[in-house]
Amino acid sequence: MRRYFLKLAAFVLALCLPFALLLGALFFVPDRFLPSLPGTLHYKIDLLQDTPGQRIIFAGGSAAPYGIDCAAVNAAAGRPALCVGVTAYLGLDYYCKLLDRYARAGDTVVLMLENLLLRDVGTDYLVLWQAIGTDPAAWAAVPLAQWPALTATAWRYGLQRMPDGWSPLQTGLHRQRYDAAQVLAARHPDFGPLGDVTAPRTALLESGYNTQDTIYLYGGAVSDKALRSLQRAIGRWQRRGVTVLFAHAPLDGLCLTSSPEQNAAYAAAAEQALGVPVLMPFAEAVLPGEYFYDSNNHLTSAGAALYTERLLPRLLENLPA
Repeated sequence: MRRYFLKLAAFVLALCLPFALLLGALFFVPDRFLPSLPGTLHYKIDLLQDTPGQRIIFAGGSAAPYGIDCAAVNAAAGRPALCVGVTAYLGLDYYCKLLDRYARAGDTVVLMLENLLLRDVGTDYLVLWQAIGTDPAAWAAVPLAQWPALTATAWRYGLQRMPDGWSPLQTGLHRQRYDAAQVLAARHPDFGPLGDVTAPRTALLESGYNTQDTIYLYGGAVSDKALRSLQRAIGRWQRRGVTVLFAHAPLDGLCLTSSPEQNAAYAAAAEQALGVPVLMPFAEAVLPGEYFYDSNNHLTSAGAALYTERLLPRLLENLPA
């Protein structure tokens, strides 16, 4: 029996060693994804770690930072508002684990979820790699279930991370660090210091929507697995003293191919299963194409102002004292 466990340990070590060596080597390669959309994860983790008080935390995919005006929420609520949404392709489980680590008693978490997250369409592990890089704080929020796929895609990320023409002989071996000042200075230029997009945005979609991304919804479109994950996570946060609220993320009405009745069934399935107050009903989250910037979920500046205006009264009613 002892020999069996020794062989098993040797086998596991042989599997992990190449991954560990690659990850160790990447610590010395500059992170070229810091100024990208996935790279905003690092400074959003800094916000979660460093922002004091009773925070209002908007969590979701990329529709969240493009759809909410954190400064307006801050002014109306009189408490810090921040957005930790990056992209839906990080996967629902990553966001749940992130909030497990950093949401505190007294916080209000607004789950501003796109249909991709509720349908559990899947994680893009290369995008997840681009987001977490070699940042220990970001790795701390990786669920165990995501580790095998991250291991399998590590080599692809390693090749992507190498800048063109980069050589350690030219630049020297300097360990990449994710200190707050560096991360904030290198963040995506469209994002503001509260985690939302603050750059002026006008409609860019020629047809008013992305014609390659039509969406068909119905009651059964909501993933049972996603709902179970959310139910368990909501229970954990509530027991910790976190207030949890739900909002349907912005969606371009022109991209929907399902009927109003089917859309209502989809929304009801999600809302009833989650069992928390709804700040933004699905019908109000669906906006005309003129309010969408460069995708069926990303709002223009005017669209974000409208979405925030609609959400604010219900948010203020549900904030803890």
